[in-house]
Amino acid sequence: MSDILSTIQKLAEAQKNAYITKAADEGKRILGYMCSFVPEEIIHAACMVPFRMTAVGSTETRLGDTYYSAINCSLVRHIFDKALKNEFSFLDGIVFMNGCDHSRRMYDNWRDALKTQGLGPEFLYMFVAPHTTMETSLNRFIDELNGFSSALEKNFGVNITKNALKNSISIYNRRRKLFRELNEMRKQPEPPISGAEMLAVQLAMTSIPVENAVDLLEQLTEHVHDRKMDCKDKLRIVVTGGAMEEIDHVKMIEDSGAIVVAENLCTGGRHSDVSSDEDGDPVISIAERYLYKVSCPRMVDEFENRSSLLEKTLKEYSADALITEKLMFCDIWGGEVFLLKQEAKRMGFPLLSLEREIYGGGAGQMKTRVQAFFETVRNIQ
Repeated sequence: MSDILSTIQKLAEAQKNAYITKAADEGKRILGYMCSFVPEEIIHAACMVPFRMTAVGSTETRLGDTYYSAINCSLVRHIFDKALKNEFSFLDGIVFMNGCDHSRRMYDNWRDALKTQGLGPEFLYMFVAPHTTMETSLNRFIDELNGFSSALEKNFGVNITKNALKNSISIYNRRRKLFRELNEMRKQPEPPISGAEMLAVQLAMTSIPVENAVDLLEQLTEHVHDRKMDCKDKLRIVVTGGAMEEIDHVKMIEDSGAIVVAENLCTGGRHSDVSSDEDGDPVISIAERYLYKVSCPRMVDEFENRSSLLEKTLKEYSADALITEKLMFCDIWGGEVFLLKQEAKRMGFPLLSLEREIYGGGAGQMKTRVQAFFETVRNIQ
């Protein structure tokens, strides 16, 4: 593995990294978040660093289970377990989101832990995004973005100007353009980067300041430009699903005789390469990007568009099969997977649905299922 890929892998597997420490030492505040709908540009325009909170490094949910039951999302339980162990003590604030009931409840649990246990930080903000894409939803979302900006200004003594927002949109679009360039390369018969490596890239880039992310992505794009993965006799797979941060899980899929050429994940390709309009009012541009271009199953009126985009991805990346990834007890993705199975039948396209608990073990059984599925795909080709 090259130095640049090794650096990125270490960032993806770290609970905290040198880039974040340096930013904090320079006086920048670090704001944690969990969902792709939280507007990073507004946080950045407030001279703060958005930091995507993950379960990386967690080995148990003993403390998290004092607030959540065993039938709640394992990702949320792992993250809150880390919080109760003060592993997010470097954060100056946290932005929660109404993505699903499990993550939304963390806002209530953290406020209780702040009150009863002194669990910081004190700035805990509930960001509420619409669940539909109607015209009234856009107006409501613009109001929410303005309210979020005002809360940051009031609590941290900052001034979020239109110029600052435009500059933030520009640099985040630069990061997204670099992601698009990498993803375009993956359409090649011999992609220059594996799915496991790409997941590490996507995880790492949301755990460091965007300026550092752009620098690393530029280095990576140059490094892999002429690189070719050995794809002989390997199936081309697209992975879709919710949150995924287990790089070893994707590696297991690829080691079973495949290469993941594209993904549509909360922690991956769903949002990483979709840009904002740099013309016009920056708040409206941000609202339109997050509301209309970053669709996930929480958006109740967008399945047809998500299905069409997925079908387009399968064709453009010359995929042989689709794997859906769902965390246990995730009702949102349970419904989505059911609908995707119907779409796969309509298209006559092979689909394997996997369900797991994050860092929950069972790799052997999962690998057996993947290998059996790949054998079936090969037999029908």
